[in-house]
Amino acid sequence: MMTADQIWLDLRVPYDDAARQDSLEFVDHAATALQERAASAAQPVVIIDVGAGTGNSARWFTQHLTPRLPGRDLRWVLLDADAAALRTASDTMPEAEMVTAPISQLPSIADELLSRSQEPAQLLITGSAVLDVLTQPDVHAITDTIIRHTGIGLLLLSITGAWQLTPADLQDAIINRAFCAHQQRGGKLGPDAPAVLLAEAQRAGASVESGNSPWRLVAPRDQEFMARFLTERIEAVVAQQPQLRCVATDWLDRRRAQLTAGLSMEIEHLDMYLDGRQR
Repeated sequence: MMTADQIWLDLRVPYDDAARQDSLEFVDHAATALQERAASAAQPVVIIDVGAGTGNSARWFTQHLTPRLPGRDLRWVLLDADAAALRTASDTMPEAEMVTAPISQLPSIADELLSRSQEPAQLLITGSAVLDVLTQPDVHAITDTIIRHTGIGLLLLSITGAWQLTPADLQDAIINRAFCAHQQRGGKLGPDAPAVLLAEAQRAGASVESGNSPWRLVAPRDQEFMARFLTERIEAVVAQQPQLRCVATDWLDRRRAQLTAGLSMEIEHLDMYLDGRQR
């Protein structure tokens, strides 16, 4: 049986895919860099998808990287601490290796994977909508791995905490602040993660680029997804600040009423391209 988190991840797939149309420029950059630096026409590429979950991210990257890297040996590795999610991923990506471990172990995992190759392999780290649940050590692990192996990182769809709802509501900012605080519980970086990763990568000497890939949602076309998104956001707000229950419930009631009257939402995400070759 799928968990609530897995159901949510599957529900967001078409919206992530639409947003990632803005991400294809970075996929092109990564493919071009890998081709230009390849030691041979078939040099293997070890691709580690971090926070892989049920495989939605890796499947998208497979779809878009494979035609851009013709003839290359792409060795997929899905990394996640959730063994059950990886079992689901293995059903649709049986060719991929599943590694159950925290992202903080990425440097040693990458070392081991690359050491298996009979010829030197290139390294690509991918991930989608994962940075907000990471800690500072996790971010350091990603940066360290990319720099150490002169690899490339493609981290897409990272929330930044910015959103715009039309029409606006006086309580929008209060709701958003409480939600962002909820995302930072337990040492998680939440919406600060993209800025933290970019700053650390730059200090380490990596080349970095970033760009936006927002969800653009309009009711009633996206009514079902928007209702789920708003409800889960308010659940997080109330969990973080129970004293906001009445304010949050009233806000949610107003927003639900607007789902048949043209409510629109833009939820910002940041895409990042990291190149471990020293500047």
